[in-house]
Amino acid sequence: MVDISLIIGGPQGGGIESAGQIAIKSMVLLGYEVLGSREYHSNIMGAHSYYHLRVQQHRPRSLKLPVDGVLALDAESVFTHFRDVRPGGILVYDPGTKSTRVDAIQPMAGPLKKRLKSLFDSRGMQPVVESAVTLAEEAGARIVGLPLKEMLKTLSERTGAPVARVSRALNTLGLASMLYMLGVPVEYIEKAIALQFAGKEKVITMNVEAVRIAVDYVREAFGEPESRLPPGPRRGQTMMVATGNDLVAMGKIVGGLGVITYYPITPSSDEALYVEKHSYISIDGPLAEKLGYDKIAVAIVQMEDELASINAVLGAAAAGARASTTTSGPGFSLMNEAVSLAVEAEIPVVVTLWMRAGPSTGMPTRTGQQDLLHSIFSGHGDAPKIVLASGDHVEAFYDAIKAFNWAEEFQTPVIHLLDKYLASSMVSLAREDLDPSKVPITRGKLLDNPPADYKRYEVVEDGISPRARLGSATMVITGLEHDEYGYATEDPVMREIMMFKRERKFKVIEERIPDDEKAVLHGDPDASVALVSFGSTKQPILEALEMLRDEGVRARFAQIRLLYPFPGRLVEEMLEGVEKVIMVEQNLLGQLAMLLRAHTSIKPDSSIVKINGRPLYSFEVAGAVKRILETGEERVVVSHGS
Repeated sequence: MVDISLIIGGPQGGGIESAGQIAIKSMVLLGYEVLGSREYHSNIMGAHSYYHLRVQQHRPRSLKLPVDGVLALDAESVFTHFRDVRPGGILVYDPGTKSTRVDAIQPMAGPLKKRLKSLFDSRGMQPVVESAVTLAEEAGARIVGLPLKEMLKTLSERTGAPVARVSRALNTLGLASMLYMLGVPVEYIEKAIALQFAGKEKVITMNVEAVRIAVDYVREAFGEPESRLPPGPRRGQTMMVATGNDLVAMGKIVGGLGVITYYPITPSSDEALYVEKHSYISIDGPLAEKLGYDKIAVAIVQMEDELASINAVLGAAAAGARASTTTSGPGFSLMNEAVSLAVEAEIPVVVTLWMRAGPSTGMPTRTGQQDLLHSIFSGHGDAPKIVLASGDHVEAFYDAIKAFNWAEEFQTPVIHLLDKYLASSMVSLAREDLDPSKVPITRGKLLDNPPADYKRYEVVEDGISPRARLGSATMVITGLEHDEYGYATEDPVMREIMMFKRERKFKVIEERIPDDEKAVLHGDPDASVALVSFGSTKQPILEALEMLRDEGVRARFAQIRLLYPFPGRLVEEMLEGVEKVIMVEQNLLGQLAMLLRAHTSIKPDSSIVKINGRPLYSFEVAGAVKRILETGEERVVVSHGS
């Protein structure tokens, strides 16, 4: 079985993401499935950034440590990742950095410098790159030194371009060396470069030449690889690689997106930028014939701030467009008043909330699950709304469509909850993974021809009034309490009528949303140990269940997808007969555990928590579960990741 993990590290702005994506595309072209995640610093240039990827014959569920290869394109990457290489793995670095001292690396975090100095002092070593390389070699890593400066000079000579220009191919020199030593055929690396830089012939030529220089050097210095990586089961098939940002944008587009607004903020901006690149959509068949044209457009607007972003889409949704805004925690904080307006005015708007590591600005480029309660209790007053959390990339695609359907069917805001890990991680996908026909577009009680005496807030049994587009009938849309026509009122009787009307919608929501879209039970349904979680922890937990099963530990996993209204009855049924309930969350307060206690009679026994802003790994979950079962600890904090 093929199971290869790699880390590519270097300075922010040094082509680390491009190198990671070339590695991913090389492996997909060869027929394998991939998962890759970009970890980067919140400054623009210079600080450490790395790409972590895993390659298997099936889609990887989780990233893995230690890895089979580390490519360190600068001294800081050696210091950061030399302990991440497994015995027998390779560490690729530039020997020209051997004498670089820890203190000389300005962007490196002070606490990491102190830990490294302490380690080297304990071994009687100088705090230099050479010491880190020595420790990696003692731990069983194979050291591959690349004279990158000399290789760049060779590339400059062969291409006729100055060294300053070809230095942009430094990442390719290192990447090609590592991939070739791991057995990846050269032709697949070159094909991946052609895909990565499609339409940029000079860039492709330069990087292909860099591959050949790297491979020639490796052959001469280290010999041929021990074996060539054989073609994988997907070779020759049509495959796609996409991030969570990409997939949510795709889901919105095929789900009928009409208007999207945003204010730039990590990690949500890339979703909006994807829509911008694909804002003209080709149509054919009866729809094109009916409309009289073959393209439709999505209106995408970068607003002056988050308040403007959400208020703009409230207007667009009221006018009948499928409208959404995308943001992260700090931006969503500014949207709270408008969320409350959307509840009061019953406007079907979707807010895509990409969680990151808070509070405040926190660590803006790192992941977390700290906005769960924020999303549920956003908006002042009694302001219930639907909150839906996607567990992986494929769910994110379909959920983006469902969010629009539910917003319009129930005339309420929908908060689509995701996180930075899903946003910036990339997966391979087959054509059959994404089928929009699985989630048909439904628009609820939308009227094409409203009656003359139209009542926007007509009191009906299910609480969901017929909805006309703004401008198609006389109506008032307001944040004030109102009567059936929308006229403001403070009459106590009408106030109660409208409050109960909005409440009835949520009873209908609980009835109409299928159970399998509220929560999903994975693993052994009869196991006495149960894990409970939400969001992007799904796939690491699923792999952890397999690891535990192989060691004789049976467990089940309740994945909560609908966080509000919380499916308490369903979750209690899923956890019936469980002797130990273990929460898995990437927040410190145990926010999902709070909801579980509030909506069920279940009291969690223990929790597994990760709060360092890095992705959750399957081995962390499996190890923490075993530790809890052995010791009975109430909380285990897992902390891997650089």
